[in-house]
Amino acid sequence: MQTADEAFEPKKRKKSNSGGNWWWLIMLHSTWVILFGLGAWYGFTSWRFVSAGSEVPATVIALTENYSSDSGTTYSPVFEYRVNGQTYTYESVNTSDPPSHQVGDRATLLVDPSNPKRARENTFWELWLLPVIMCPVSLLVAVIAIVLTFVTKPWK
Repeated sequence: MQTADEAFEPKKRKKSNSGGNWWWLIMLHSTWVILFGLGAWYGFTSWRFVSAGSEVPATVIALTENYSSDSGTTYSPVFEYRVNGQTYTYESVNTSDPPSHQVGDRATLLVDPSNPKRARENTFWELWLLPVIMCPVSLLVAVIAIVLTFVTKPWK
């Protein structure tokens, strides 16, 4: 006859699942590294335009319609400008609804002197919006990732 202690086998302790299931931490750390890298790169290229670019007057010659099922129709201005007697066009990377410019509006572009085809509109939104958003968000994700790494202790 069995005693009460012998009736049940001792429970085996389950191994901690955190040791093999930490791929999501790698993804979280990868996310902040990529976001920070893109923000820093875009900030660096904007800084290069501001420090070495030539200011050139430009005229909006068209508004390009961009359709998205999420945001509907947005518009990006197409600028025409002249450098050393040659005419170039530049379509802004920023889109908006309503349009930020009208055909015929004048604006100032920053142009790369070594490659006049490369230009950006000389506005905060065009030059600094992405770095100002991406770098702080990446640092917030980094803090969360580091805290979660030490809370979950995947190296155990």
